[in-house]
Amino acid sequence: MSKSIYGKKEFEGAVDPITLSVIYNRLLTINQEMGVTMINTSISPIFAEVHDFSCAICDWKNRIVAQIDGVPSHTASAMEAVKAISREFGEDINPGDVFVLNDPYLGGTHLPDITIMKPIFWHGNLQFIAINRAHHGDVGGMEPGSYAPGATELFHEGIRIPPLRIYSNEKPLKDVINFIRINTRMPDDLWVDMKAQIASCKVAEKRINELLTKYGAEKIRNTVEDIHRYAEKRMRIEIEKLKDGTYSGESFLDSDGFTDSPVPIRVAITIKSDEAHVDFTGSANQVTGFVNSPLANTATCVYVAFLTTVTTPDIPHNEGAYRPIHISAPEGTVVNPSFPAPVASCTLDTACAILEACWIALSKVLPERVPAGWNRWNGPAITGIDPRNGRFYVMFGFNGFGGAGGMPGMDGRHYIGDGIDLGGLIAPNIETNEVNYPHITEFNEFTKDSCGAGKFRGGCGAKYRIRMYDDNPNLVMFGDGKIHPPYGLFGGKPGSCNLAYINEGLSDQRELLSKESVQCRKGDTYTSYPSGGGGWGDPLDRDPEMVRNDARDEIISLQSARETYGVVLEGEDLTVNLEETRKLRDRKKRN
Repeated sequence: MSKSIYGKKEFEGAVDPITLSVIYNRLLTINQEMGVTMINTSISPIFAEVHDFSCAICDWKNRIVAQIDGVPSHTASAMEAVKAISREFGEDINPGDVFVLNDPYLGGTHLPDITIMKPIFWHGNLQFIAINRAHHGDVGGMEPGSYAPGATELFHEGIRIPPLRIYSNEKPLKDVINFIRINTRMPDDLWVDMKAQIASCKVAEKRINELLTKYGAEKIRNTVEDIHRYAEKRMRIEIEKLKDGTYSGESFLDSDGFTDSPVPIRVAITIKSDEAHVDFTGSANQVTGFVNSPLANTATCVYVAFLTTVTTPDIPHNEGAYRPIHISAPEGTVVNPSFPAPVASCTLDTACAILEACWIALSKVLPERVPAGWNRWNGPAITGIDPRNGRFYVMFGFNGFGGAGGMPGMDGRHYIGDGIDLGGLIAPNIETNEVNYPHITEFNEFTKDSCGAGKFRGGCGAKYRIRMYDDNPNLVMFGDGKIHPPYGLFGGKPGSCNLAYINEGLSDQRELLSKESVQCRKGDTYTSYPSGGGGWGDPLDRDPEMVRNDARDEIISLQSARETYGVVLEGEDLTVNLEETRKLRDRKKRN
């Protein structure tokens, strides 16, 4: 296959590129329609506004064939849940069934991510499995919201759901469903949102049946095999372009919440011909706290690293693309813990750290494609009783987003969220948040100088403050990056560190740890300063006019413009003095 595979015709080199393109794009459209259904039928803001869910379609061999709607942290891992269902039920999978799973040690990620799976039959034969994985507000456990910094085992984090059948012959199995519901703090919300997940899978079933009616099972199956082969060839072509060798990367979590010791994640990526071997030997042993990453989550992070750098964006995100990538993660380590280690924070900061380690390794062979570090999560979950209606609530701090890292030709995006989600999570509307939860927003604005300086600077984080007005709100911090900021690359500067306070500026001000539970009072404020992204390249090489625009927009201070970027700005309109800028930059480079 030639290098023109993504430069001329879509799916060039496939056996039947036209049919492949039509069927594959139809599967992607079905995937998107599943997402629209979820948004329109769920009741929790985490789905309807934030979009913290993913839809996917697996084939009859439990291989992801289409996934376009959702967050990258769910990429690939959902098919591990399908494999667990297949192992458990074997031939006892029937039309009209619906299955559920959330166990991190059986293909899940963390317990709040509940995966719904609906097998799709055609003329008595299993053809596809529709999947919806969604992060629910509460699944029980020792802390409301199911993030428990004090957890030392999985059982502290919520209800553990093994492969279960919850629908048979299109009818809900109420005893099984009630067993799940009763173990959560918001049973009615949970069930309504699970039904929204099921509805999205039923949409997929209807649309796929229409596709099978039009093309027939044999044509569809042959084309799906071709889609996998095509994606595999695309990935192999891109890997083969890389220079053979072993490239290492290292990142750190600040701590596990029980000690102050940093938690290293080390990776060695070996490129050999058209295959990549990703080895996490040397990473920390599994830890006491909830930052351990089950293998399905770790694998997802590796695939995201390759999909965002090694290949071009148009490659199909399916099992075929993953075949040339081989992962070794020693059991009993933080990237492949032994049961029952707690894992609740694995999809956030641990996932970011795994992705960062892979990106740093790949930057040594692909410097023109790898970004500087993105921000990590800065919490919190706030829970309590809403005085307006007497109902229990769970609010996640999605408005405290940080910035992305810069990369060649592109500054990092402002206010986009953590690295592993790559902008897949959406900040909810401030006014809607105030309707849904008992707090008032006092500000939400960019933080000047939070972005890492560089030829291409990082994006800004947004400082965010709310005032809580319920009587006894509970605040749980789950995050990282207070000590280890988003890294800079090739001379770029790191972004800012995460920071958060209760009652900032008052006599009882308290700086929050990145992992802790705090009982708050009515009238307390929570203030978040999420980190900006790292910079890429030497700041002294940045276009002075771009520095001027950043200063005018108050993205950077005048002091940073001069001292970090070496740009001399004058007058009310901040005109660049080119001659003085040249002299200043020459002096800085000599020093």
